[in-house]
Amino acid sequence: MITKIISGGQTGADQAGLDTAVYLRLDTGGTIPKGRRTDSGPMSLYDFRRYKLIEHSSPLYLPRTECNVINSDGTVLFGDMQSPGSKATIRLLKDHAKPYIINPRPEDLSRWVKDKRISNSKCSR
Repeated sequence: MITKIISGGQTGADQAGLDTAVYLRLDTGGTIPKGRRTDSGPMSLYDFRRYKLIEHSSPLYLPRTECNVINSDGTVLFGDMQSPGSKATIRLLKDHAKPYIINPRPEDLSRWVKDKRISNSKCSR
C-alpha cells in the first residue's frame, strides 16, 4: 500500500501527483532543485511547504532526480519516455536497481504496487 508520494515537482504531472497525495491524505516529500526550480518557474513557498519538499544544493534537475530515485521504493513514469528527463530517470533507476513502471493502466499499477511492495512511490513525468 502506498503511504507516501515523492516528487521533485518539476512539471504539471509531478505536481498533480503531489496534489493527489495531499487530497488522499498520503504523506508527501521529495527533493526539488535549488531555488524551488520547476518548468514554470520557482514553486511557491506555500506549495513547497505543503508538499514537504527539500531543496537540493544544486539548481540542476539530475541531482534532484537521483535523490528522489534513491529515496523511493519505486517510480511511476508518465509521458514521453524519449524525453531527456525520462531517459535520465530510467538510467538512474537502473543504476540504483529500483523498480519502475511506464504509463500504466490502473489495474497494472495496482498489481505492480502489490508485487513490488511499494509504499514510498516517486511520481515522475
